Amino acid sequence: MLGKLSVVSDISISLENVNTLAILGDNGVGKTAFIEKIALVDENNLISVLNARGSVEYRNFSVSIDDDEVKCDEVKAERLRDPISFVREYHTYICKGHIKYKIMIVYPYTFMSMIHQDYYGVPIKPRDEDVKFSSEIKDFIDGIVIPSSNGFLYEKGDFITYLDNLGKGISRTVRLMWIVYHYKPDILLIDDIETLNLHPLRFEALLKWLISRDLKAILFTTNSDSYVALAEIDKSSKFLLLRKCGHILMDRDEVLDRINYEDLRFTSLKGCTE
Repeated sequence: MLGKLSVVSDISISLENVNTLAILGDNGVGKTAFIEKIALVDENNLISVLNARGSVEYRNFSVSIDDDEVKCDEVKAERLRDPISFVREYHTYICKGHIKYKIMIVYPYTFMSMIHQDYYGVPIKPRDEDVKFSSEIKDFIDGIVIPSSNGFLYEKGDFITYLDNLGKGISRTVRLMWIVYHYKPDILLIDDIETLNLHPLRFEALLKWLISRDLKAILFTTNSDSYVALAEIDKSSKFLLLRKCGHILMDRDEVLDRINYEDLRFTSLKGCTE
């Protein structure tokens, strides 16, 4: 759990005791910008943001996490095509400070299915690491998941296929779980978590698995009702409703009480006088 998380920019938000946080709000209100500024306190995340967004530019913001702070004058990256038709990347990163936690941002909608050749059942020997990972996610998918040069493979008994063939939701989610398992971030940021395209029961299984990883914090943006599953699963969950005129922070008890008569997605659209 994070004792304190603060993002100061054109909109300043300070939170305390953050374990899991769902961020809701209208399109364009700044949900993605909020988590990207957190991610960009680590320059290593700049390429991830650029790959997902095509370009990025933020100025004059700071992020404080527990006892550490990073102040950024400018963070900018873009891809430009020069006259010879080469695509070049340009980066500007002017930040001071350091966050001790490992922060990772993930965009599930960028997990594109590869175009595979037909798979002819060539025998595959999973690595010990593949077996261990598959064992840890067995409540989500039963079988062995094997990373390969052509994408992830799935094996159960004598049946072997590309993971993509099990469906977009399964494929994207296992890729997300592999990233968390392999890179072990302290703080995980997920943009538009609904683009995992999961059945509600599988989404609950994913949330339980992520919470069991003992991360410092999990933050995700959403325009779906996925926040309801979080409220039901995690007693310490919190909910940030971003609006063009400010924000509302709710704890789990407030959300569970309110969802009996109102959807938080509509709450976030209300005028500031309501």
